[in-house]
Amino acid sequence: MKSYPHFLFITLYRLLFLPALLIVLPRYLCTMIRRRGYGACFWHRFGCVPKPTVGHPIWIQAVSVGEVEALKPLLSALQQKNIPVYLTTTTSTAFGVARTKYASWVDRLAYFPLDFWLFSALAWRRIQPKQVVLMESELWPEHLAQAARHKVPVYLINGRCSDRSFKRYRQFPWIASLMLNQLSLIAAATDCDTQRFRSLCPHHPNITTVGNLKVDAALSQGEALTLQRADLGSSWESASIIIGASTWPGEEGLLLDCFMQLKKQHPNLKLILVPRHKERKPELQRLLKPYPLSFCFRSQPQQDVSVYVVDSTGELRDFIALADWVFIGKSLDPNRGGQTPLEAAALGKPMIYGPHMENFADICSSLEQAGGACRCQTAEAVQSCLTQWVNQPQSAIAYGNRAHQWILAHKGTVQRLLTLIFDLPSHP
Repeated sequence: MKSYPHFLFITLYRLLFLPALLIVLPRYLCTMIRRRGYGACFWHRFGCVPKPTVGHPIWIQAVSVGEVEALKPLLSALQQKNIPVYLTTTTSTAFGVARTKYASWVDRLAYFPLDFWLFSALAWRRIQPKQVVLMESELWPEHLAQAARHKVPVYLINGRCSDRSFKRYRQFPWIASLMLNQLSLIAAATDCDTQRFRSLCPHHPNITTVGNLKVDAALSQGEALTLQRADLGSSWESASIIIGASTWPGEEGLLLDCFMQLKKQHPNLKLILVPRHKERKPELQRLLKPYPLSFCFRSQPQQDVSVYVVDSTGELRDFIALADWVFIGKSLDPNRGGQTPLEAAALGKPMIYGPHMENFADICSSLEQAGGACRCQTAEAVQSCLTQWVNQPQSAIAYGNRAHQWILAHKGTVQRLLTLIFDLPSHP
């Protein structure tokens, strides 16, 4: 039975949802047009999702590409156990990746409905899950209310409470407590996340540190690396390569400037840029034109260019594997949060990033203590470190080796989740 505070909260949420949706709708539509792909299965957003082919699956929701890719080892394990999964995503890019990689692993794939009472209720009637699994930090009030109504347990896995989220929750502690108390289990990614969840919801009986699922995903060998240096041209086979992984505005210019200086002394040096959002292609074309460098895009490949820009989705790991040194994006001003360092660590690559890795604070702190990553406080320091590594490659190799050892020591999250949530043995 719902408590009065929860009844009041969900009632207000339902009343305010549609007016709030109308306010954000123009921005939402612009995003749909810019990123494309949202037209397909559009009615899923209103709850008109396909019914599962088997009764009462596990409903797993993952918002974006990173979360979808992190699910790989878990989905593989569930498929081996013949446990049906209904997978939903929020973004079109995540949906595309899921369809490419997991179509044969899941019973159904759909878009997550808008969190309005009518749409959510319709989706719940069609899917009828026996368990619900949420990834990381996306807690939708109506989705949780429907779970309570249907008496279905909800598990938060890879649970994260970033600096920004923690600050926001602390401003409205009663809302945070109401939301978190609807979860049957909070399986946090790090001890820091666990401490934050416990401070927000001190009476919750099942908050525990399980580990980061992305570690196991990064180590997963189920998908072989298919890209070779020769695919980019014969001059790439013996080249030294810097990669900007999941870069954001401002970071590509820094890497290009650094690359220009280094190339004077190292003519066989190459640069790969993998922007976090592929729709930034026109912006990057304008950025690259003034530089006296040959370049191309993945969508329009050319052989033996100096700069290769990857305007595709789901290939970051393949390109990191080609590189000698990795810069992790979204880590330099004015950007905040950082992108994942785990793929570079899993591949044993020396990595460098700026000061703003808040989304991976515990991971980066641990990596740095192990000597597996280099954090630089300024753009100039990033350039200095890259210059040192290119001039003295052996000093960088040690970073990569230590990063790989670190990630091997932190694997095993999938087996712990299987035991906690699905009541399966820890080992086959």
